[in-house]
Amino acid sequence: SAPSEYSDPTEFFARTYLTEGLSNLLIGASKRLSNTGGDPVVELQTNFGGGKTHSMLALYHMAGQTPSEDLPGLDQLLSDLKLSVPAKINRAVLVGTSRGPQDALSIKGGRKIRTTWGEMAWQLGGEEAFKMIAENDERGIAPGSNLLEEIFKKCAPCLILIDEWVAYLRQIYKVDGLPSGSFDANLSFVQSLTEAVKASPDTLLVASLPASQ
Repeated sequence: SAPSEYSDPTEFFARTYLTEGLSNLLIGASKRLSNTGGDPVVELQTNFGGGKTHSMLALYHMAGQTPSEDLPGLDQLLSDLKLSVPAKINRAVLVGTSRGPQDALSIKGGRKIRTTWGEMAWQLGGEEAFKMIAENDERGIAPGSNLLEEIFKKCAPCLILIDEWVAYLRQIYKVDGLPSGSFDANLSFVQSLTEAVKASPDTLLVASLPASQ
């Protein structure tokens, strides 16, 4: 639910000035998603209104179905460096303010998705990937990095965008019995997720954290 200058990939890039920082982010993402280098985990730590959402949108559209050569500015940036983006990238977008920790998502077959890790698996690989993590989701127990690596291997190349993560975690601090799992379980997921991404070629995690304590 956004105007075309944000939702349409071609129009978005036509209106976007590729700053040095944004260019470096896109170059690194292109390398990582095509397994030719780049950082596996990127933390966007900006002040409020500092452009993190715009950066995430640029990554989301770059990894979308529109070929990079049809995206103004990005086509030149990547071709100058002889880089490319895989044709099919599985994307997961998790926004901490969009779904409360007490909310469960209903999917086909009457199943429920309760946790951040369950939603991530579902977005990346649908029913097949969610089955691999369903028990962890139902019990609110964070998956280990080995299980996450298996999911990433099945779904690669993968782009995982997590926005407002702290806003989500703040709601479950010292609150028990939520479908989301405990605060400690979610912190364990943060650690296992970053470890799994580092060990998984073609997988990139980009998370935003507000610049504060």
